[in-house]
Amino acid sequence: MVMLVILIMGASAMLLNALNSTTPQLARARVTADALIKAKEALIGYAITYGDTHTNVSGFLPCPDQGQNNTEDGEANNSCSDSDINISAIGKLPWKTLRISPIKDGNGECFWYAVSGTYKNKIETDLMNWDNNGLFKIMAPDGVSFIAGSSAVNQPVAVIFSPGPALGTQSRNSVTKAPSCGGNYTSSNYLDNDTIHNINNASISATANTVTQFISGQVKDLLGNEIVNDRLLFITRDEIFNAIKKRNDFESFLTSSLIGRAVTCLNLATLPDPISINFDTMGELPGATQGMGMNQHITGRIKESSCTDNSVRKWRDNLAYTKCSSGMQCLTINSASCRGAIIFTGQQSTSQSRISNIQKNDWNNYLEGGALNIFTSTTTSISGASATYTPTAPSTDLVACIP
Repeated sequence: MVMLVILIMGASAMLLNALNSTTPQLARARVTADALIKAKEALIGYAITYGDTHTNVSGFLPCPDQGQNNTEDGEANNSCSDSDINISAIGKLPWKTLRISPIKDGNGECFWYAVSGTYKNKIETDLMNWDNNGLFKIMAPDGVSFIAGSSAVNQPVAVIFSPGPALGTQSRNSVTKAPSCGGNYTSSNYLDNDTIHNINNASISATANTVTQFISGQVKDLLGNEIVNDRLLFITRDEIFNAIKKRNDFESFLTSSLIGRAVTCLNLATLPDPISINFDTMGELPGATQGMGMNQHITGRIKESSCTDNSVRKWRDNLAYTKCSSGMQCLTINSASCRGAIIFTGQQSTSQSRISNIQKNDWNNYLEGGALNIFTSTTTSISGASATYTPTAPSTDLVACIP
């Protein structure tokens, strides 16, 4: 009985010591998790309201804080290190630009942040809408399994990093540019290099439209030494645009601001020709000819130079456009005679794909029913076409007549 009591007391002491050591770790982990969510919410909020104060187009995210301000940290870099179009950027979370207080993880470190070149608000990408893919992949600690980014449509558009405690030779000495967060702006002093799987969280591709991989969680080398302890939280394009769609003015944006402005831009004495977009280079090619005789019409998209309205330019891959070759009225839209038509193609359905250049130039991946027939056959008439966006049917084509 005495030996049994001693064994029980010993086991209890070991359990108590284990709990005492893990309790602070769990507390720090909870602080980190809550702070990551707060940072994510702030970034999504910035994206969905960006068009209210900037370019009339929402979805863009701020550049990181890269230490360009000599007196205060937390401000987004005004140029993203002068990166060219569609080149991603990395730095500290720009909490001041997001109009929040400095956010720190459970270890007292401010967050780091990477933004996809296709979403950064400096040197804006040519197109910005719900078909705009991110440029990041998030790998699990095994370096093989995907946490996010297994396909182009779910590649994250932004990543928030909790750097965790310093590892190896990482030095986090403070500089005068970071009075609130402390530390410095050298990414390798915070974000870890997984030499086992060749994934470096501190490095980002300097080539346009190139995907960067990050790894999340604990990774150890062959000797059992911890070489990665970064915790990541990411944002996808769907998370941004699902939030944008919930705005009570999104329907009016599509019908009035987007489709209405497109019709206004094009409704000239002579309609400009539609074009075919080479999405790989953003080059422009002649549109395709459909129909015969007086019913002949040209189909394609809006030429960028045909409309200076920024919302039309950023959404123009979702705006199908056709005009009568003769300049007369050859189309019939819900019994109305039209010399051209603008068709908002709607969000892609589960049977459609808009990833490759070939897919983006295939109208089957954008249009359905009568709208599709006008763009792929001799048909010149659409009946029952919708002119109002319906949230429960986001893939429905919206048709507007150019009278």
